[in-house]
Amino acid sequence: MINEDFSVPENFPNPKEYNPPQEEKKKMKPNKKLLTLIGIGLVSLIVLGFLGFRYVAPFGTKIIYQFTSDKNRDKASGLTGATKSGAIETTGVNSLIIPQQLIRNNIVTFNLKLLSQKIDGVWVTLKFKGDPKEIKLGVRGSEKEKYQYLPLYNQILNTLTWSQLSTGQTTFWQREKIYQDISGLASKPPVGDDIKIATYFYNLSDIVMKENSSLSLSGLKIEKTLRGTHTLLVKVEKSPLILTVIKQDANVYRGEDVLSLQIFNGQNKIAEQLIPDDGVTDTGGLMMAPQKGEVKINEVKPGVYTIVLKDMSEGADVRIKSIEVNQPSLVFPTSFIVDEKPATLWTNAKKITLRTPHTVGIQTVKLDGKYDLKVEKEGKDFTFDLNSFAPKTATSSAGTAKPLHQLEIPKNDLGINGDGYFAFTQDSFFNPEPIKAVDLTTVSDINKIDYIIVNYQQVKKDGDWKIAQVYFDPKDIKIDGDKLYFSLEIPELQSYGGEITIDSLEVTVDKPGWFSGVVETKTDNKEANEQKIENKGFFKNIWNSIKGFFTNLWPFGKSQPPITKETPKPTSTLTPTVTVAPSPQPTATQSGGQATPTAKPTPTPIAGINKDIKISVLNSGAPAGYAKKYVDLIKTAGYSSVTAGNASTNLKDALITYPDKFKADVSIIENILKAEYKDIVKTLNATSSGIIVNIGAR
Repeated sequence: MINEDFSVPENFPNPKEYNPPQEEKKKMKPNKKLLTLIGIGLVSLIVLGFLGFRYVAPFGTKIIYQFTSDKNRDKASGLTGATKSGAIETTGVNSLIIPQQLIRNNIVTFNLKLLSQKIDGVWVTLKFKGDPKEIKLGVRGSEKEKYQYLPLYNQILNTLTWSQLSTGQTTFWQREKIYQDISGLASKPPVGDDIKIATYFYNLSDIVMKENSSLSLSGLKIEKTLRGTHTLLVKVEKSPLILTVIKQDANVYRGEDVLSLQIFNGQNKIAEQLIPDDGVTDTGGLMMAPQKGEVKINEVKPGVYTIVLKDMSEGADVRIKSIEVNQPSLVFPTSFIVDEKPATLWTNAKKITLRTPHTVGIQTVKLDGKYDLKVEKEGKDFTFDLNSFAPKTATSSAGTAKPLHQLEIPKNDLGINGDGYFAFTQDSFFNPEPIKAVDLTTVSDINKIDYIIVNYQQVKKDGDWKIAQVYFDPKDIKIDGDKLYFSLEIPELQSYGGEITIDSLEVTVDKPGWFSGVVETKTDNKEANEQKIENKGFFKNIWNSIKGFFTNLWPFGKSQPPITKETPKPTSTLTPTVTVAPSPQPTATQSGGQATPTAKPTPTPIAGINKDIKISVLNSGAPAGYAKKYVDLIKTAGYSSVTAGNASTNLKDALITYPDKFKADVSIIENILKAEYKDIVKTLNATSSGIIVNIGAR
């Protein structure tokens, strides 16, 4: 509507009567190109805002979880086992501030939600009052894994006045200063039968790596037949760590012959791979072709790792034919050699025990080329004190003198153990225990200890409060989901005051940036290609998130049902404030507990299949009901003779054993399993009349 009081120039046409020429009409039309550019600009701003909100920061950030208020229950749990102390104060902003909490339980647990499975570090700071014997904190990335512990407080160390030498996180305490460093202690430890050295959260492999570093980084291959479970210790000096094992089933005892390849860093199992049965489960002694298994860990810190080759068969029916590692040093504390060719071992043991279960194993073992160790009867232990023989000093390729004994074993079929370690080659030997020490937590009288080696940070004081801090390396944490789980443990609390008071508990998680881990490589090998693919995964996730974001925007996509967030049950425990700059986007909370079957895939009947094949689906560690679930799915595909059962062994993934004539049907079953199982092992079974499907824990 035109305001008639508004003065209009004389030469300006009356708006009510004005009809512009056609050319002027074209000029007055909206500029579509300009509108398109404006639209693209707005969309770009939305995308940038979304990315900034969802991924926090392109170059990484620190996320701080403060367990001091009643906010953000979807980000972290409360302190289960703690009790509120003092009055709850209202701040006027509809939130609660809990000033303190009391811990009267030996164990308090809590967890927090992560923005990303990839993290660069975890710091935990505890401010408390009290003087317990010890406070330690455990962390794990999955409820299936064991906690990895580090110390927050130790009463003995907090009051110790001995001479101390600190290097990084490690502190060397001496009652009287004798040694200049830990290396001096390792090279000339105190004499006597009484152990005068204690350690506390200190890995002796740190000394091993410094003292006996190999000049050569070539690998090691052991081609001797071993029987039964074997434990090996390998000194890892480079990444990756690759273990390759070949096994063959003797098939003398009934049942499946499975060999589990397990790798441990301390008490933490960091990898496992199964070599399944060869398909022959009877007692006929028919030996099929050897089978190979491989474990590869791309990122591994230098140190001493434990390898367990666990024979899961009845009667030690597995024969380990070959062990290969891409590291130069490997030893074992005990062995059972059944190889047909003579074997030679090197050892630092002072006492050894030899035993053969069969008469064919009666023999004379040659010590250092000139002393006879006679095994004169089967089924009997023969123990030898090697101190009564002249020691033999061998020099390794690293140039370090090692007092090693040589054992020449002509017939094998011999179980061997001792108070030291054994190696199949002279140069591959290393001593994983350079000093004899006891755990400080087992020491009842500190006056019997003269030296303590610890990985422990001294607590700081803030008036009457103590402030303790600890750092967890992400390489020691295997994260399977989107949570970190913590266990705050105070052993023997009732004997040391009965409670501690917490003022604050703060967890800081370093989240890597978009470009973290992207490494430029100039190699065509498979390992490098795998690394490049892995680095691209983050950007793929970004694209999927952007695509999903716009899918829910009209008119580009259909409306989706809202995500329902599970609200944790209210507790009387302390819950955290999560500080992030900027704040992360809340996501749906995944409930804990036992896994439940996910949405079922719906295979359709397939023409031309062998519908009468006998198919057995065996639960090998999967949640209850999974075998029946996959029976129904396989039947839906058109098979009629499908049964469910339980296996005697637990698997991580899925395993299909089958005769060659049913290869096409195995492909159909494999496609059904792929909905939930990424790794599916397929093994030919020449003696089977049907297909056996083992479903593991996923």
